[in-house]
Amino acid sequence: MNIEQLKYIVEISNAGSLKTAAQKLNISLPALSQSVTKLEKELSITIFHRSRKGTHPTGEGKILIQKANGVLEKLQAFFDEAEKFTHTLKGELKIATFPGPLDLLADQITLYKKDFPFTKASIEEDNSQHIIEKVIKEEVDIGFILYTEEDIKNNKNIRFHKLYNGCMVVAVNKKSPLANNSYITEKMLENQPIILYNDHSILDFVQNLDVLEHKMEILFTTNNVETIRYALERNTAINIGYDYAFKTITGLANNNSYVTLPFVDTIKNNYYFGYIYPAHKGITQVTKEFLKRLT
Repeated sequence: MNIEQLKYIVEISNAGSLKTAAQKLNISLPALSQSVTKLEKELSITIFHRSRKGTHPTGEGKILIQKANGVLEKLQAFFDEAEKFTHTLKGELKIATFPGPLDLLADQITLYKKDFPFTKASIEEDNSQHIIEKVIKEEVDIGFILYTEEDIKNNKNIRFHKLYNGCMVVAVNKKSPLANNSYITEKMLENQPIILYNDHSILDFVQNLDVLEHKMEILFTTNNVETIRYALERNTAINIGYDYAFKTITGLANNNSYVTLPFVDTIKNNYYFGYIYPAHKGITQVTKEFLKRLT
């Protein structure tokens, strides 16, 4: 048994397929299959059930994969500790973020690079659901997202670290009759033209509102916050979204032409802002040093 085999079984478990895992690990499918079979023979345990529908852990396999995750995390911690003795931090930091904290993160990366010039850093913008997928596929080291309890339940192979509690709000032009209210009820949303940011948590929240579908006038969804700002300024639509967005996103925050209103207390609309990373991989020293600047 070797470390590579532990990485293999963890990746297969995450992928649910030998073929997908082989592509991710950049090795041939026969080589991966032979390595896992060899490990199973060595341990005298069947780690995976293999079928046309995919490759999934057995009961014993789930326990061993969980232990393998722990070993790999400790190994990463070992390398991180060894790196400290070199007094020179090296490596790559790949970040994905939803639009809100983009400016803040870009500023921090600039300062980070001054302190650690031998590191490489990149940052990309996307919606929260796509970022979750990128973290699972290990296309990025860490993702900054807005998420709900449902996201935590549905993604056991990533770790969630909360930085901020938030809630959904309704943004309306100051000239809108809705602006005179201190809170918003579902009834108030009937026949209101609505524009939504294309985010799965926002869309799910709106779909679960107790408003008849034919009375919900959803004009369209968009990934462009400038489009939302434009509609709000001209009073052509209202917006349902994260309160965090109106505090941080350039173009939405500090705008005097519209206001944000909370939902009535009976409507459950909480969410979290934080960062995520692969559960089995842990956080590298390069990433840890960057996160120290944010917490």
